[in-house]
Amino acid sequence: MTNTPTIATHKIIVFIVFVCCALMTSLFVYHASQKPVKPLLSSDAGLLFAAPRDIKSFELVTTDNKKFTERDFYKNWTLLFFGFTHCASICPTTMDVLKRAYTPLHDKYPNLRVILVTVDPDRDSPEVLANYIRQYHADFSGLTGKIQNIRKLQSQLGIFAARDNGNDENYQIQHTSSIILINPQGKWAGLFKFGLPPTELAKAIETGISHG
Repeated sequence: MTNTPTIATHKIIVFIVFVCCALMTSLFVYHASQKPVKPLLSSDAGLLFAAPRDIKSFELVTTDNKKFTERDFYKNWTLLFFGFTHCASICPTTMDVLKRAYTPLHDKYPNLRVILVTVDPDRDSPEVLANYIRQYHADFSGLTGKIQNIRKLQSQLGIFAARDNGNDENYQIQHTSSIILINPQGKWAGLFKFGLPPTELAKAIETGISHG
């Protein structure tokens, strides 16, 4: 004698199949009706994070020989660029673009500031860094310190920096050229790519501030 499912069992199976099909159909219709989320920035301009990222503790030195920690990011929008005063091309280009982008934004965003963090503390003393930054804008500031402390910050922000093979005093340092955006809560909010024209960088910065 063979076992055959009862009528009640058939009904249960049919009901479960019906519910599963209904759920799958509903999910398909829902996803099909949703508009794709458009990135706030084009991939050519940079990236803004949906959830800003924490910055762990660090300690550097300003050009006034004052201590600067992660808490000093609070209450300001900050554009952070890692470079060095003996840089042949990338740093002068970026600093000039930052100057041109910063000037029209400053009146609208008075708490916006630009900070150059040196990746070459052996040559970039606070005085040397201060003299270099003044060439671009009086409002700009700089940070230096022990190399291990600088690396503690740059590693959190995905910044690469390595000295080339030259042994003379005119050595260069290969480094990431992105501009980092820090929000007034002291969190990493996004980054902007190297090579943007000043007007495009200013627009990207404004988008980042508005988004934050």
